Amino acid sequence: MLFLIMGCDAGGPSGGPNPTGTDPIDELPGDTADTGNTEDTGEPPDGYDFLFGLDRVHTIDITLSDESKRALGRAPQEYVEGGATIDGETFDLVGVRLKGSGSFYDLSGKAAFKIDFNRYDPDQSFHGKGKLTLNNMTHDETQVHEVVAYAAFGAAGLPTSRVGYAWVTVNGVDYGLYANVESQDKDYLERNFGSREGNLYEGGYPEYPDSWDHADFTAGEAHNFQLETGVDLAWSDMDAVVAALAAEDLEPALAAVVDLDAYASYQIAESWTGQWDGYAFASNNFRVYVDHGGTGLVHMVPTGLDYCFTSYGGRMSRAAAPLGAGCQRDEACRAHFAAVSDQVLADIDAAGLEALMDEAVALTRPYVEDDPRNFIDERGLDASIEVMRTWIRGRSGAVGNWY
Repeated sequence: MLFLIMGCDAGGPSGGPNPTGTDPIDELPGDTADTGNTEDTGEPPDGYDFLFGLDRVHTIDITLSDESKRALGRAPQEYVEGGATIDGETFDLVGVRLKGSGSFYDLSGKAAFKIDFNRYDPDQSFHGKGKLTLNNMTHDETQVHEVVAYAAFGAAGLPTSRVGYAWVTVNGVDYGLYANVESQDKDYLERNFGSREGNLYEGGYPEYPDSWDHADFTAGEAHNFQLETGVDLAWSDMDAVVAALAAEDLEPALAAVVDLDAYASYQIAESWTGQWDGYAFASNNFRVYVDHGGTGLVHMVPTGLDYCFTSYGGRMSRAAAPLGAGCQRDEACRAHFAAVSDQVLADIDAAGLEALMDEAVALTRPYVEDDPRNFIDERGLDASIEVMRTWIRGRSGAVGNWY
């Protein structure tokens, strides 16, 4: 089956964040932070699920030596040796790298991070979790887009990442509030698809910033997909979709490799959330999952939802990417959109998502105000939240009219 993948004390930052300024990291000494376990955490939590949700903002301190900082300056997306202390629990050796494309910052700004616990020790994990993904939210003036957008995709019956929050420091210096978005690893696959097997590919621009080679379901781009996990099948998963899109009788050919109801749900959810920078409308920010132990069909799964709830994409009813555009040109395939649109819009509870937004805002607001690398003033934050509120309240009507 082929799928596109596309906690804080509510009382505020007292006793947690203590902003110290925005000194560039290259002016800081290396490994000077206390990496000992600084608090008695009692019995360890059962599993890593506690990392996600809106009950608290976790604390994560990353430690980097001068050598590791220089290496990240040369090759920011290559893992270097570092340490991490999470809610007082210390790991002396983990992999650390920077992440992001349009949202990328180096260590002198609000860098985004990946932490790999088993990079150097295959038996090490954080309560069973191998990786953490810390997004800097620099494209999100509300700081709550990802929480609400992933929830909307989940409500539409699509695979989704869970989201929490963390206050991040590097060598003891505050970098501020981050979204801790569930990494799309084998644990993620098992939770969403009931299987740890199959192939997970990165599409869009899988090797950016090192390469602008684009990956999508066309003959010239199908072999640019990057295999994240699974068995190398020489891109035969991708080639099957390309061949189906070229078939004269499109709908049955696509239906043999793509779950068309699921794809329709995915595109409608992108329209609803305003994910103009996702697959259907920009051929960006997506992954492809092929569950070879299941039905063998194509499904879409969201990723990179920081740029949602905006009007940049205009109407967002006609897809530009090959799979969506091809399907919408075919009458039988197009019927899948009409067949599932009412159900998707019924399942996306706008009032519930607005309440979730308010809960996330209440949690994050004090931390946003204390974030030394934050780019949002209070007036802009308020205005952005109200724009998002208006969007949520009116979106189902607009999307229903389109589909």
